[in-house]
Amino acid sequence: MRDYIVLAIVFVSVPIALVSPYYGVLIWSWLAYFNPHRNTWGVARDFPVAIVIAIPTLIGTLFAPKNHRIITRETLLLAMQWGWFALTTYYITTVPLFSGHVLDARAQLETISKILLMTVVMILLVNSRQKLRGLILVIIASFGLRAFVATIFFITTGGQYRIWGPDGTFLADNNDFALGLNMVLPMFFFMARSEESKWMRVTIRVLMVCVIISVIGTYSRGGLVGLSVIVIMLVLNSRHKMVGLLLLSVGLCGVLAFTTTDWKGRMGSFTQGNLDESAESRIAMWRGGWRLVQDYPLAGGGFDVYTDGAAFSQYVDDADKVFGQHGPHSIYFQTLGEQGFVGLALFLGLIVSCFLSLRKLRRRAASIAELAWAVPYTRMFEISLLAYLANGATLGRAYFDLFYQIVACIVILKIVWQREGAELFQQQFSVSTQLEVIPA
Repeated sequence: MRDYIVLAIVFVSVPIALVSPYYGVLIWSWLAYFNPHRNTWGVARDFPVAIVIAIPTLIGTLFAPKNHRIITRETLLLAMQWGWFALTTYYITTVPLFSGHVLDARAQLETISKILLMTVVMILLVNSRQKLRGLILVIIASFGLRAFVATIFFITTGGQYRIWGPDGTFLADNNDFALGLNMVLPMFFFMARSEESKWMRVTIRVLMVCVIISVIGTYSRGGLVGLSVIVIMLVLNSRHKMVGLLLLSVGLCGVLAFTTTDWKGRMGSFTQGNLDESAESRIAMWRGGWRLVQDYPLAGGGFDVYTDGAAFSQYVDDADKVFGQHGPHSIYFQTLGEQGFVGLALFLGLIVSCFLSLRKLRRRAASIAELAWAVPYTRMFEISLLAYLANGATLGRAYFDLFYQIVACIVILKIVWQREGAELFQQQFSVSTQLEVIPA
């Protein structure tokens, strides 16, 4: 029955996405983050539902009215990054050492190209503050429902088992799921504050608590670091900071009292600076990545070089080889090793550009009452990016879907705010002109 329900929703959405591609963006986001098909056991489980929705959405986008320009500093950096990905993938075909992962690199380029293509589609179609709000609500609903179910599981089992994301997706791993939950946590906080409906505010806050519990239940140490950064930032952005600190202290005591011995042991060794085999393997991969980029500083070794045994093992010393090869374990070392110093500069440049744009927009929006609606959005996206930077320091997710969607939301926020600002100025100028021509 679940299979038929999911497939019915998807196929009914196809003609709607053709006529209203914005609706296609919402459905695509729901499928990407909630992954309803992964909770089925029949034909829908491995059915390419995202592609089925993406195709009519792309076709509909070609004919949809475009009422804003999308050229910003961030979109230019995205285009440059996309082009660099293609160039490094071609480059490794000319280096015999990297021949073992050329096919994997091409497959990864295809995947990231799909993500970036949908990022551009979002920027084109989400062209108003109402549509931006709708997109964010879909994202938090998708993660919130997942977190709600995970919280029930975690509590009913006494916290004895780790929480994992939907299998077969980019959120499947417990660390990846914790990263995604941390990145959307600020959205719950700020959207609850801006909602006029009381039941919506309560619902969003309940789901926010579930997200926090789910991050803890993933047993992810990187997730715990990211969560700590977010909670501190949210308390600082709270209207009642002392109350926030009190609730945080009470919540921390509750977590320590409820969690299992395994959880405390795993986190205790981490907070005390003791490195287990997992942590040592991360450091081993970072050392290897640094050695590799010394030989290939501009372009690195291309996508998936860290898992190419023949190539990457040459840059790992004998003491580190006992840990095996399990990926880069850091968004920074991943970008450096796979895309070189140029790729890392583009990656960090995009993030810095986002922060600068948000700060500038917040400063300007705060001084204009009619446009001050954008201020909470700037803080929300800023903290989401901080979560990505903190959590991603020990996780190889430099090409994370949600990261690019947040970048898209930042670009949308800039474009919509600038257009509304221009319209407001034009209205005020028109009124002042009319007053001037009225005879005294």
